[in-house]
Amino acid sequence: MTRIILFRYHHQFERNKALLQFYKYLNPGVKIYGLYGGPAELFQKATEILEGIIEHNYMLKHPNPDWNWKNSDMSYQVWYRDFGHTIAFDFMHSIEWDLLLFEPLDTLFAHVEKNQLALTGLIPLSKIEHRWYWSSNPVKRKEWIELQEHFRKNFQYNDKPLAMIGPATTFPRAFLSKIKDIEIPDLSNDELRIPLLAQATGFPMVDTGFFRKWFSKREFKFFNANAFIIDLKDIRTELSYARGRRAFHPCNQDLSFAELKDLHALTFLNKKRFSLRTLTMS
Repeated sequence: MTRIILFRYHHQFERNKALLQFYKYLNPGVKIYGLYGGPAELFQKATEILEGIIEHNYMLKHPNPDWNWKNSDMSYQVWYRDFGHTIAFDFMHSIEWDLLLFEPLDTLFAHVEKNQLALTGLIPLSKIEHRWYWSSNPVKRKEWIELQEHFRKNFQYNDKPLAMIGPATTFPRAFLSKIKDIEIPDLSNDELRIPLLAQATGFPMVDTGFFRKWFSKREFKFFNANAFIIDLKDIRTELSYARGRRAFHPCNQDLSFAELKDLHALTFLNKKRFSLRTLTMS
């Protein structure tokens, strides 16, 4: 199975260089492609700094930078249509600049089968509908209703809607090919549209397991999409557990390649401790 990383970023190029060096270290042989959503005048600089680490750098051309991050599904679509369809892969793993992963993709996504989407925090919308901003805010709710009507009219959609959060989205190539020419309305946001697109086109979804509980202050210490920055102390604590978490978001710390490797080394130490403890108990 051929995996690629599509790295979404818009700034902090030197910092991102160290992060991508770490991801190449974790995933030897996995090619990394850039999806740049920052100012056009800095695109060349970004490309030069990341040269030799990424295979290709694609610039999103929408004049509003906020659009690039609110509409990841449309960004993936235009990337695949313009460039991605020319390269070989089975799975595209979208990794944002502020997502930290401390296990290889083969390990983190071993449960994902062919043609499945892996989405984070996947949940029936009915469970969060009246608390979540994108479905409870009066203006956003109006957009959400309009979006559902669009899918009912154009795809005969009649499923129960799901919600997700954006980090660590993984698409099979077949899904990107299927949605390549679909007109996606700029309504609501990608965390509602992506599950809708999967249901409308008949692709099954599984959860990444990275975000374990909605609206939980404890969960926000490790993973969230609400800009609560994850403390390095909490990352170290989790990595110190043999069965601790290995995915954290958002993390904006300026960590060097060596510092990231040192953090990852904690997982090796504790795997050994766990194995020894298991042998002793058996």
